Amino acid sequence: MNHEIRRLRQSFQYAWQGFRACVRTERNFRIHLTAAVYVSVFALLGGLDVVKYAVLCLCFALMMAAELLNTAIERLCDKQAAGYDEQIRQAKDIAAAAVFLCALFCVVVGAVFFLPGGALWRAVCVLCRHIWGLILFGLSLPVAGVFIFCYGRLK
Repeated sequence: MNHEIRRLRQSFQYAWQGFRACVRTERNFRIHLTAAVYVSVFALLGGLDVVKYAVLCLCFALMMAAELLNTAIERLCDKQAAGYDEQIRQAKDIAAAAVFLCALFCVVVGAVFFLPGGALWRAVCVLCRHIWGLILFGLSLPVAGVFIFCYGRLK
């Protein structure tokens, strides 16, 4: 029993290592993480109901899982191919297309949730009514930019 628990704990550790490696090395993954944070904040400020928030969380999970799988496929393909290989290129393109499709779906879901019901407008109004919210939002943008574009390069 103790051996099984240790193996389970190790499997979680390996998954966490993979997640951290992707955050460190993949700019697009950092973009998705950042977008998920901003959308979550705007969903809370805009007063989205629990069901819509749960669907958004599913969208975040789908998007990040697709990006993780795309990264794994790209790395396996790069390891396998010594030079240019048309099938490897197609495999990588198809994996990238899967990520694009997930991203497109997430944008559509976000637009359906935020635009017709006025949640985006309500979130902006909440920010505008509280100067500290505007200041925090403004300060978060350069931090998000550094995270997205520089995080993997910082040592």
